[in-house]
Amino acid sequence: MFKIVDKKILVTRGDIGCINVTGKKQGSLEKYGFKANDILHFKVMKKGKCDDVVLFKQIIIPDPTEMVKIYLTSDDTKIGGIISKPTTYWYEITLNPDTEAQTILGFDDVTGAKEFILYPEGGDVNE
Repeated sequence: MFKIVDKKILVTRGDIGCINVTGKKQGSLEKYGFKANDILHFKVMKKGKCDDVVLFKQIIIPDPTEMVKIYLTSDDTKIGGIISKPTTYWYEITLNPDTEAQTILGFDDVTGAKEFILYPEGGDVNE
């Protein structure tokens, strides 16, 4: 199963899913318009270790849009070895990280780290 609840990503190990990414213009409620050739980085890191990346996806946006989809395959969500209990990671989504990096979703001082919670294969995120 794959769910997003209050910016937490809940996924059963080996399942597939899609994250819809939108943004707002800085200091505004107006939606951000992604431009052709904008780049998004999606990183999942070990909890508390931002330099220990366990999943990385780069998306090059082909055409202008207000929403970008990040697809996770079964192989993507098979992070690490077999697990017997839920494991919490942190994640971050960054726009144009090599030129004018802007974190769209990630750690902030108000809400802390964004969590990617991996459940055992055959498990259920509703348990």
